[in-house]
Amino acid sequence: MSDNAADLAALRKIHEDCTLLREGGVPVALLRSFGFRAGNDDLRMDLLLFPSQHSGYVTRLFFEKALEGRGRSQNWHQHRVIDRNWWAPSWQNVPVSLPWPAMLCAHLEAVA
Repeated sequence: MSDNAADLAALRKIHEDCTLLREGGVPVALLRSFGFRAGNDDLRMDLLLFPSQHSGYVTRLFFEKALEGRGRSQNWHQHRVIDRNWWAPSWQNVPVSLPWPAMLCAHLEAVA
């Protein structure tokens, strides 16, 4: 099993509807209808985990929509990834060395 396949399998243990895609040859994980907590709200939306460098960040987590005024990051920017518009907060230094589930959790801290 490749490292990407192992990371995807680990993500599927916490969210079954997870698909491995590629953007410019880079593996990314689409988590459809992922449930998470942002501030005091329980939310559900598509997330895209980009486990490598993107737009000056070591790794990124893209959200289906911006969560203005929620969590620790108040600075959101729109990006076009996998032929779709996504939003990402300014949340830095989530290392590429983390297993994907840990990377996802570290990124979600931005909206906790």
